[in-house]
Amino acid sequence: MTASVEGRYVRHEVLPEIGPAGQRKLAGSTVFIAGCGALGGFQAELLARAGVGRLRIADGDRVEWHNLHRQILFQESDAESHVLKAEAAAHRLRRINSTIAVETLAIDVNPRNAESLMADADIVLDATDNFETRYLLNDVCIKLRKPWVYAGVIGTRGMVMPVLPGLNGPCLRCVIPTPPKPGTIPTADTAGVLNCAVALIASLEATLAVRILLGAPPAEIGLFHANVWKMSFDLMKVRRDEQCPCCALRSFEFLEGRRPCRTDQSIGR
Repeated sequence: MTASVEGRYVRHEVLPEIGPAGQRKLAGSTVFIAGCGALGGFQAELLARAGVGRLRIADGDRVEWHNLHRQILFQESDAESHVLKAEAAAHRLRRINSTIAVETLAIDVNPRNAESLMADADIVLDATDNFETRYLLNDVCIKLRKPWVYAGVIGTRGMVMPVLPGLNGPCLRCVIPTPPKPGTIPTADTAGVLNCAVALIASLEATLAVRILLGAPPAEIGLFHANVWKMSFDLMKVRRDEQCPCCALRSFEFLEGRRPCRTDQSIGR
């Protein structure tokens, strides 16, 4: 019996924003998630439950005890065994939805493998913990003309922004032209992370992914910022920089290794 006959996605199919045709489109989609920790775990579970047909996730880390308060795919036994996040994530996601393809890779995204990891993806989602990889994702997606979604969380705050090559909108380097210098931004180690902030930002990121996959991207691109503790929400309108080295001049410095960026590891800025 198929998932459709079982009525698995019936609450999606009655939504005018999705409908049966949209659900079929999700089933035929491939999403690449860079990282399966805090943001990536929430994203992956939401998209698996939504019926996205193929999830490819890359993360070379192992599960640690301090991950458990915010990384939804893992449990105590994973931390006790110090298992690879990719292995634990695959086990969990396949139990959530056995009808989709889950491919997890115990590797970090780097300039040597980035293009091959994202080549057949319909969209790329940021779940990384450092700016070096985010600039690399930006380079690859602009080069391959693939949509991607930037996100970050620190403390009780988070932000998210879609990047849509081909629609003349801004890329990450239009908004943050150069990497922050080491020691100039807070990290999860020094500022902490509220798990509710992670859940909100990851949910927004997954929502943008679904909209883009269904051909209904937001009409106006901006950098959305939320402070869940203060219940404050803002959208900063941003425009493309016509002199941006990446999306305007098509110089892919991070992909080609000409601009290595060594910033403090952080899941937000």
